[in-house]
Amino acid sequence: MFEMRGSARGLIEGVSVTRYCRRSRDNAHMLVWMVLRWCLFGLIGCVLGSAGMAVAASPMLHEHAAVIDRAAAPPGAPASRPHLFGSAPAVTVTLDRPAQLDEACILPGSDTPPDQEAPWLHVKLPHRWSATHPGYRGAMWYRFRVVLPQAPAGIWAVYLPRAVMNAQVWVNGMPMAYSGSMSDPVTRNWYVPALVQVPVNVWREGENLIQIKVVSGYVSRDGLAPITVGPLAQLEEPYKWRTMAQVDGTYFANIAMLALGVFMVIVWWRDPDLGAIGFQGAAAMLWSLGNAAWVASRAFLPAAIWERGAFITMVWSALLMSLFFRRFAGRRSRRFEAFVLVLISATPVWTYFDFSVEGFARAFCLVYTVFMVCMVQSIYWLIRHRRRDREWFLGGCALLIPAAAHDLAFQVNLLPFDTIYLLPYISPVMMSCIFYVLAGDYGRSRRALNRLNGSLADTLAQREVALRESFERLAQLERAQAVSAERSRILQDMHDGVGAHLTSALRQLQSPPSQPVDLNLVTQTLRDSLDQLKLSIDALSLPPGDVVGLLASLRFRITPRLKAAGLELVWDVTDLPAWPQGQAPALRQLQYILFEGLSNVLQHSGATRLTLSAKDCGDHLQVSLIDNGRGWRGDGEEGQGMQTMRGRASVIGARIEFLTTPQGGAELRLILPMSHDKHLDLSSAA
Repeated sequence: MFEMRGSARGLIEGVSVTRYCRRSRDNAHMLVWMVLRWCLFGLIGCVLGSAGMAVAASPMLHEHAAVIDRAAAPPGAPASRPHLFGSAPAVTVTLDRPAQLDEACILPGSDTPPDQEAPWLHVKLPHRWSATHPGYRGAMWYRFRVVLPQAPAGIWAVYLPRAVMNAQVWVNGMPMAYSGSMSDPVTRNWYVPALVQVPVNVWREGENLIQIKVVSGYVSRDGLAPITVGPLAQLEEPYKWRTMAQVDGTYFANIAMLALGVFMVIVWWRDPDLGAIGFQGAAAMLWSLGNAAWVASRAFLPAAIWERGAFITMVWSALLMSLFFRRFAGRRSRRFEAFVLVLISATPVWTYFDFSVEGFARAFCLVYTVFMVCMVQSIYWLIRHRRRDREWFLGGCALLIPAAAHDLAFQVNLLPFDTIYLLPYISPVMMSCIFYVLAGDYGRSRRALNRLNGSLADTLAQREVALRESFERLAQLERAQAVSAERSRILQDMHDGVGAHLTSALRQLQSPPSQPVDLNLVTQTLRDSLDQLKLSIDALSLPPGDVVGLLASLRFRITPRLKAAGLELVWDVTDLPAWPQGQAPALRQLQYILFEGLSNVLQHSGATRLTLSAKDCGDHLQVSLIDNGRGWRGDGEEGQGMQTMRGRASVIGARIEFLTTPQGGAELRLILPMSHDKHLDLSSAA
């Protein structure tokens, strides 16, 4: 008893420890989620707050740049006087390595390089036009002074990491080649780095003048990043890497994003119940198209339509992803979806009334707020319900949040001018991670369905085996029943036919002593009994519908008796088709009818000739017994034998007629229909 109590106490303590561990694990998960949630909200708040402050402070950026410029001016210089070209420091460049130029003098205006006496303004690079010339659109000239110890022997180049919208380089008054168009519509080379080769004979020993003409786009954050001057061989490597990062990689990521989106939309098209995948696929397609239009150099539509279209598709992509996050978390709400639909409808209106860089930033702040809230809800649901493959989803979102914050900060001028966008690369990764989770769900459902199909197939196979065994048992039972029915039929035939004749013969032999026994009559009765027994045995081997075989068997068995009675048998039977209704019970009934007719001819007709006739009449078979005797009784009443034959004929669906021939003899005619009567019950015929 003591041991049992100790075991029970140990079991209770084990269960308590298990519950405590499970509760502790749940508390740990909730603590991790709480920390992650507040970190996400804090990051979102910082990004959106910084973006809002940057947008609100954008009109004052040019004043800040002016303060910086005055701080860099020489002591005693007038505060209101712009710095001339001569005040910009010259940069001495060695011949063995490139040099970065981050100071220049700027001047808006002419198509050709202005002279040195123009009112140049000294600025630091990267330079945004909004800092010194807010609202200006047109051309801006940048001048640099480069001092070379001697003229370079090899090919040198000028490397421009970022020039918005397009740029052309002049060296010592000589224009260099440029890409695209420098006039309206300006080629959109804002995200395409430029490596301009300068012929060897253009450079000279001492001071060299580099002038860069930058033209603005339709709506753009115009400006110039620091440039680099040096040997072409040393500048090609950074140029290739930046080209791959800004151009080639972006196009590759857009193609991958578009292919992924098309695939998801096709999956949704094939299964409309997967609404979340449909929203994600549409968002991926819109993002890839919008991003491709955003970074494309040449637009095949007017700039106003092209820029607005790129902006609208990217906003719609973020809103559709918000719907995806809600559907994925199982928090479908008609009000929220109506709200998102209103935002989608309002986006084109927004671009019509506030189409500017600051308007872009404000719109993206609002859209990203909705996007982030929905994503946080989805992450919370994912952690709370411990969904499988949640690490991939969390990993994709963990990459997306800092990338979105980075690009939004760059959009509102909080990062350097030549910063590379991260979302074109992170978005396909995030979409792939989320789709991996959905594909995992689909794969698990598929495997579960396959297992279910396999179990159903096994169950079906087992049921088939059971049914086959049951059918075999039923077949054996049916065969046993058929044997029993056949045995019963034979016994019934013997009872009805042979037994009746034997009973009649016995009564004839047991006549009173005063009345002598008619031995001929007794002999006839016994012969009838023996003939009917032989005919019953012959009927067992007849195939279904074989009327000719039945008539031949009847002729073989009855011919000796006919000859003994002085009757001539005439065989008038043609080749007959199988009788559709002629199953074994029907053939036996037909045999009884004919035997009864033959017995009547032998006992009552007084005929000397009997014709057995059978012919095919198309829709029926006609079988007849015709004698030349005295015919049927003249009173018109049917005796017991005739009523029995008529009853048997009705059972097998045949029609019987008792006719008189022109010569006065009797004709027993049977009409056997060739149409199969499905409703005819032959159970009583057995």
